[in-house]
Amino acid sequence: MTVQEGATLKCVIAWSPRRPLHDLLADGLAAFADAGDIQRLGDEACLVYSPAPADEIRDRLRRELEDGEALLVVEFEKWSGHGRGLDARQGRRRGAEAGLATAWLLARGH
Repeated sequence: MTVQEGATLKCVIAWSPRRPLHDLLADGLAAFADAGDIQRLGDEACLVYSPAPADEIRDRLRRELEDGEALLVVEFEKWSGHGRGLDARQGRRRGAEAGLATAWLLARGH
């Protein structure tokens, strides 16, 4: 993780009735954060730890959307979690590399 002054945790969700948007999310978020500060949550969502404002991320990504597709960027002021269940559940479903690592979240927590 790169320490970035003013960085906050954001969840970026994109949805399309016609096509998968996970590559669009990954490519677009790479402009705002190092690969280690982006965590994929599935086909339609990512977490990103970046100093970029939510509206700046939204504006960049929405240029790639087609009619009928949607995008939401949520910035977390505070969050908390408990347990390693996310690690195990995600790892079984999509392979170990896709698991939402609790350590990844804790390193970016408040």
